[in-house]
Amino acid sequence: MQAHLIFQKISPGLGRGIIQWMREQEKEVYKAAVQTLAQHRKVRPVYITQKHRDQQTEFLLESMKMKLTEGVGENVLQVWLMKGKPAMLADFLDALGIPHDGKGGVEGDLPESLDADKVAAGAETLLSKYPAEEVFVYLSLFQLQRPGGWPEIAAAIEKCALPATAGSAS
Repeated sequence: MQAHLIFQKISPGLGRGIIQWMREQEKEVYKAAVQTLAQHRKVRPVYITQKHRDQQTEFLLESMKMKLTEGVGENVLQVWLMKGKPAMLADFLDALGIPHDGKGGVEGDLPESLDADKVAAGAETLLSKYPAEEVFVYLSLFQLQRPGGWPEIAAAIEKCALPATAGSAS
């Protein structure tokens, strides 16, 4: 699932949380996202930065739901996961037996095929420790790491049933 579709599916609360985390923890990435999104939306960055923080967050969140801004959304999600959720990434990679740097960064290439039992167990571990929406985001982004993804990951994503309110305005 592409990043803009992930932003459309997750709850507004998680989307806001990701953007707020980015603004507070990864200031340079946040500034770059504002610059790029402003350009895509054909406004000057100052138009965004002069808004109240809540309005900035809503503007950015709505912008990342657009296919036009796919690259920005994917980058934001990757940084949020790699820097903000490394334990979750490491837990899943450990369950799959994929070597990593301890922070969720894969060492070497991802395998062509995955063991369905290990993927299912890894997904269950994640769902027992982390919010289902966050697991959904991670597995959806993991799926993008290989053209066509893996059928085992697709099955695991299905288990991350998002609440009925996900993706709707609040």
